[in-house]
Amino acid sequence: MPMHRSLAIVVAAALVLATFAGGALAQAKYPAKAVEVVVPFAPGGGTDNLMRTIVGLIDENKWSPVPITVNNRAGGSGAIGYTYLLNKKGDPHVIAGAAPTIVSAKLEGRLPGNHRDMTVLMIVAIDELMLSVRSESKFQTIEEFVKAAKERPGQLTIAGTGTNSEDQIFTYLFEKAAGIKVKYVPFNSGGECTTALMGGHVDAGVMNPNEIVAQVEAKKARNLAVAAKKRLADAQDLPTFAEKGMEFYWEQMRGVVGTGGMPPEAIKWWVDTLKKVTDTKKWQDNYIKRNLLTSVQWTGEEANKYLDGLNTKYEKALGDLGALKK
Repeated sequence: MPMHRSLAIVVAAALVLATFAGGALAQAKYPAKAVEVVVPFAPGGGTDNLMRTIVGLIDENKWSPVPITVNNRAGGSGAIGYTYLLNKKGDPHVIAGAAPTIVSAKLEGRLPGNHRDMTVLMIVAIDELMLSVRSESKFQTIEEFVKAAKERPGQLTIAGTGTNSEDQIFTYLFEKAAGIKVKYVPFNSGGECTTALMGGHVDAGVMNPNEIVAQVEAKKARNLAVAAKKRLADAQDLPTFAEKGMEFYWEQMRGVVGTGGMPPEAIKWWVDTLKKVTDTKKWQDNYIKRNLLTSVQWTGEEANKYLDGLNTKYEKALGDLGALKK
């Protein structure tokens, strides 16, 4: 074979290999375009606050080469937003704030999948639910609220986010533990619950700490009790339901999920970035400590196994409520 022909073949082969290598590198580059952050609830709630805090810290530290935009896709107690995410399978440029709805909604038949059909990027915090009232409320303590509920069965109102949600389960467990009956009033977000509570439209609200902390700090609201096994480290004056003779516990996870089939380079970028976010002093002081949360950094199978356990708890609670899909 003539020398020039052999050389041409070698050059052509090198160009082909370079093209494939370049394509692989381009494919591996993430993020390659703007990222949509789905919040499946209305503005002002816990998941909205979580994702806007995360995106704010990423922007502040210039950790993303592309825009990251929060988009509230509310409705159906989270079903609309999470269905949108499930339908984006394989698209690494769509992520969502994760609430327990990613577990419970499939059990209710409201979602076609659950956390195992998504990519769990990180569980970043655990918070215990509380019962809160506005400052003008006549109920100074949890005992006074329970006494009134027993005197007026089914008349006291408690606001919560969603139907057959963690807030409604909390209310159901509270009723059982206290031997009372109340009226549960569902809203689209924690922000709407807080607005209803502060406007005097309901007697009390099921609250995540971050949904009511500003009102408590301004002396416009107070927390009556928390569904935790021990008093919160940064709220030692807040009693648990159990120590008041109403033994029940209910917590909520906060996290970030991606679409199903998310490529490894996208998973790595988000896990690394979320670790940087949750290691910052601003995150620990302004989000975790201020909102009375427990900080965690659960990823991969550790996160999935936690959610599997949550699935078992929800299956039991939703079964008691008659909300399981037959």
